[in-house]
Amino acid sequence: MASTIQAGTFAPARPHDSEAIASFLSGAAITVLLSVCVLAPVVNFTGSLPWLRAEQLALLPICAVYAWLLFAGLARLVRFNALFVIAPIYCACILLSLFFGTYFLGHAFLYRDLYELPKALFPIAFFTLGVEARLSEVWIRRSLALYSVAIFLVCLYAWAQWMDLGISHQLSLVYSGGAHDDGALAHYRRVYSTMGNPNVLGQLMTWSISAFTLALIFGVGSRLRNVVMVSCCLITLAMTGSRYGLLDTGLAFLLIFLLSFSVRERRRTLVLLLLALLPFFVAIVTVVARSNQATLDRFQTLSDPLQTDSLRGRLDELWPDASVAFTASPIVGNGSAKAIFTGIVTDSEYLDVLKEFGIIGFLAYFAYFIYPLRLLCRGIRNTGRSDLSGETHFPAAIAALQLSFVMLITAVVMNVGMSTFYSEPLQGFFWLWMGIGVSIVRPDALPVRP
Repeated sequence: MASTIQAGTFAPARPHDSEAIASFLSGAAITVLLSVCVLAPVVNFTGSLPWLRAEQLALLPICAVYAWLLFAGLARLVRFNALFVIAPIYCACILLSLFFGTYFLGHAFLYRDLYELPKALFPIAFFTLGVEARLSEVWIRRSLALYSVAIFLVCLYAWAQWMDLGISHQLSLVYSGGAHDDGALAHYRRVYSTMGNPNVLGQLMTWSISAFTLALIFGVGSRLRNVVMVSCCLITLAMTGSRYGLLDTGLAFLLIFLLSFSVRERRRTLVLLLLALLPFFVAIVTVVARSNQATLDRFQTLSDPLQTDSLRGRLDELWPDASVAFTASPIVGNGSAKAIFTGIVTDSEYLDVLKEFGIIGFLAYFAYFIYPLRLLCRGIRNTGRSDLSGETHFPAAIAALQLSFVMLITAVVMNVGMSTFYSEPLQGFFWLWMGIGVSIVRPDALPVRP
């Protein structure tokens, strides 16, 4: 990291008023948007239009303000990033698949099939916003502080569902993901809070636990706040009954443990702290699980994970069906073909992309993950090789860099049996963090000292 610092990575911002205004507005936008992503419900204008998320709609006023700042000379042009190339290629693959599926395979074309195009573009918008914001050390801390309030409200709503409080029934009118999720809540007490689905809530809790664990390790914010938030998120994770979420959190904790070896200044302290936290985490999950027999039964099936009902359902029914559709057109896919695929559950984002857009579409889709991963790995490497990691003066920046890396690796694993890229409740939040993480690696866009 020393070389990065010398290259201007942590150089103080120029004291121009225009840059100060732009920095404040971008920092405030990201700080608020991260919390909006986990609190705001979907927006449904009419039954004939797709649902939209509040953070997606927020992109319009953000772009308008940016355009005004640009014309006023208070902002700079957006710089190039590789997603500007990857996304058009993916859109071209989608159109090719739609054309092939409609004219050669005989699938009925619906105008809703074209909604796959903006789905491929939203990640660019959120990622670029995160990169261009160039959050300072101060704004990263503020973002985490406001996010802690937002995620605490998410946890409170989940606990209200767990206890079957009246307010949870009122909120379900806005946040419910459908009869399937309400049935899981009623029969098994699998809470879904603002995410509309217990497994999606479990994914969010995995990333939130990672965020506050890293904040605790690097001393970002109050130690008490971070311990309380990790505990709240662990309790909520257990209430989702998500076995996948539990395994993903274990993977995230392992990644954080391995990343602790890259920080030279306090390596031994960090390792000991992580080892001390592990039994604390296990104890919280165990206590919550034992309070509900259905939750305990779900977690106990992990003693033989290859025989769990959810995995057997995927291996024996859902994934073979998707494989048949893929083999029917392996190169360019079948198109989104909502006329035949609507209502068919695959429970694997990778298989969904393969059967719909084929191998060429999958390669373009996976490039979305490879690009930030390559940059984040470079940042992690620089941290490990340097004699001066920046951890003393820029703990929030290093924590955010490691959080982005942990989120990306766990997302790649999550997509085997769930979804992140095409999960509307998670998409904006995930790609904002990818942008923030990459901004910490770029030599011209890293946080300044508070």
